[in-house]
Amino acid sequence: MKKAEIKSVISNYKPHVGFFDLSVQPQTLSEEEYAKILNLQNLLAAENKKFSDKRVRENNRSTWERLKILSGELQAIIFQNWNLDDLN
Repeated sequence: MKKAEIKSVISNYKPHVGFFDLSVQPQTLSEEEYAKILNLQNLLAAENKKFSDKRVRENNRSTWERLKILSGELQAIIFQNWNLDDLN
């Protein structure tokens, strides 16, 4: 990821309803790592809208399963790097 893209991802981040607010970058993460995490949350939030329809989940079962795995991985990263008391 190039520096300009990293800066863009970080500066354009907006919290998603139903997701942790990751607006504050932990000191434990580099800017590139932080931008990748924000990108992952952005992807999951966008896919969440599509997959809220049961038919979409049923017709795209392997993608749905992969998204659940990614969501769990993101949650583990959040638990490792953010103070849960500070997350909304």
